[in-house]
Amino acid sequence: MNLDITLKFQPSPWFTGVLAELNERYADWTDGSYDWADQTTDFLSQPAALPAFDETIFETPLSRRAVSDLLHVAVAMLAGDYPLVRRYLEGLRFAFVIGYPRSGGSYLTKELLRTVGLDHKRVSEALAHDGFPELRDIWYAWNGDRPYFHLQESIFQAAEFLVIANLYYRRKTVLHPHGYWLAPKKMHKLVNWAGSFKMLLGEGQADYLATIRHPLPSAISIAEKSGGMPADRRFPAAAPRSAIERWVLNDLLMLGQAAEEIAAMDYFEAVLKSWSQFHARMATSGLFLGTREEIRIVPYGQAALEGVVGEYRARHLNPTPPETVLIHEKARAYPDWQEAGDAAVSAIRTCWAALGLAFPELTLA
Repeated sequence: MNLDITLKFQPSPWFTGVLAELNERYADWTDGSYDWADQTTDFLSQPAALPAFDETIFETPLSRRAVSDLLHVAVAMLAGDYPLVRRYLEGLRFAFVIGYPRSGGSYLTKELLRTVGLDHKRVSEALAHDGFPELRDIWYAWNGDRPYFHLQESIFQAAEFLVIANLYYRRKTVLHPHGYWLAPKKMHKLVNWAGSFKMLLGEGQADYLATIRHPLPSAISIAEKSGGMPADRRFPAAAPRSAIERWVLNDLLMLGQAAEEIAAMDYFEAVLKSWSQFHARMATSGLFLGTREEIRIVPYGQAALEGVVGEYRARHLNPTPPETVLIHEKARAYPDWQEAGDAAVSAIRTCWAALGLAFPELTLA
């Protein structure tokens, strides 16, 4: 029996924007004015607008090659032809930075980009940060008056990312002495597809850097990045103020919490449940598939984060010292949250230990 299907593909704005940069049609988001990794300034509540380009962007030789590569990679992923994808990516080595929001991932990604000679402010947030590709753990959502098929969209966006990263880093950076191009990427959403990504890429094609921070300072930082701690300390479920608060809301909805229950929650309680879900999922996502030597757990802290950067700099013969990690001591201002935060860390450590995994010691920094 033969079954014919039709797949509809529309290049995403993120893919198109990075492609425009490769074609030297620079958008505002790569002119150096937008610092997605700034440690103190709130950009999440007012993200940079996606660029708009006309159809002529797809008429250049580079664009035609990119679209052709994309279709081949996407169909290979749908068909399970992982050898084709691996051959296409031969020579590219990813450095995936994975972690709960506000756990040092943006800092580490920025410093890895600087390690390979790139000004992170001129690397689009789409290519470097964790909004793209959209790897969801559900297949469907409502878009207008009909269901929207996230699985197909995610496959195409994953292919877009692999193709555009391959083209970008080969053109924008130099070959490592050991014969590969390093492609840093903050990949918060990889926990949804970790096992699949590792099987697709194969062993030895990526480093997986998992940043982990105590939930109390993470919650404080999320609130500050989203516009400040709400006066009533309730989670703003009815109107999330940033991408991260929307992620927290989605996590709680997936746990079966009703919207009105979430709106009545203490801010820290909401983030704590989301934080716990993320780290439980990290342990069981397939991230540890294969050799565990590819996984590096990086507990939040100046020594650990700057130490990772220093090691990469040494490997890439880059003598530039890493930028200092800014550590705040604001957790002490919320003593009523500390006991619950410590209990959550202990619970996750026990969960990981039961699976044969070591969860790191965490401070209140």
